[in-house]
Amino acid sequence: MSDIRRNLDNEFAYRRDRALWEAERRKKEVIEKIPEIGSIETEITLTGLRFARGIISEDSPYHDSETLTERINQLKKRKEKLLLAANYPIDYLEPRFDCKSCEDRGYITDENGNYVPCSCYQKLYLQRLYKFSNILDDGNTGFKFFNEEYFSDKVNKQKYKVDISPRENIMAIKNHCLKFIENLNDQNTRNMYFFGPTGTGKTFLAKSCGLELIKRGYSVLYLSAPTLFSIIHRYRINVDDYSSEQAYNNLITSNLLILDDLGTEPRSDARYAELLTLIELRKNRDSTCTTKTIISSNLDIKRLFQEYNERIASRIVGEFDTFRFFGDDIRIVKKIKKISD
Repeated sequence: MSDIRRNLDNEFAYRRDRALWEAERRKKEVIEKIPEIGSIETEITLTGLRFARGIISEDSPYHDSETLTERINQLKKRKEKLLLAANYPIDYLEPRFDCKSCEDRGYITDENGNYVPCSCYQKLYLQRLYKFSNILDDGNTGFKFFNEEYFSDKVNKQKYKVDISPRENIMAIKNHCLKFIENLNDQNTRNMYFFGPTGTGKTFLAKSCGLELIKRGYSVLYLSAPTLFSIIHRYRINVDDYSSEQAYNNLITSNLLILDDLGTEPRSDARYAELLTLIELRKNRDSTCTTKTIISSNLDIKRLFQEYNERIASRIVGEFDTFRFFGDDIRIVKKIKKISD
């Protein structure tokens, strides 16, 4: 998100300024003890300027540049001897950057001459994205931990009212999720509504989508329905509060919003308008900046129309791809499997 990048840019600017300031402080300390080093520093600077003029000047003979380069090297060696003689490391006057590659700028120039984020910047950016997302990377969530063995491969039409097994169903949903991730920026990619009983994999697959997108540099925000409506409520009653406004803006601007357990929030007349407004704001933004939504709920389509007004339910049915989850409670299946093992 832009706020994350802006904060990171400010942090890297602070890091670089701090490293340069500390280097300047050490230089003053050393020059007070060894005045000759001050003279050497001044001469190195002046020689460097003459060297630069020699390079850009067409009438400057090449051997002059070589002479200037040799002079700079001599001055640096003399400075190093003075530092060592005074028990200072030879690099004592150099800035101590956290990252040597970008020198705490956060950006480097690639082989094509493009200005790109440094690996240190990307690493910190991902850390901030994880923190922002509210998704706990517990080491058990993600597509690599997906195990279709927890879903029966037996068709039970009497129980589930469909002609496919829970395993076939969950595999089809998983494959759609992977396509959703790959085509996130496509205008034709629709939001997703997951519904079904507790323990059938809705939250797992929603979070897995989120984790994969975070790795790709997208902003993801995971919230339970009660938390989401609480954020909206605080924003409504504290319109001048920056933190409330920022939290509300995050609902609108995150590349992926995962709204979990829709229907568990406290009932109120306002929630209909609030959810409809949020869906509309995200839809409008999606035309210029990717903003997709995954909603999970225990409410099937019929109950969705019963619990929410028709405008909300019709909006979700019309603008979201709906996926029914069914099968045994995975948590119970895991416990049984653990006992049997």
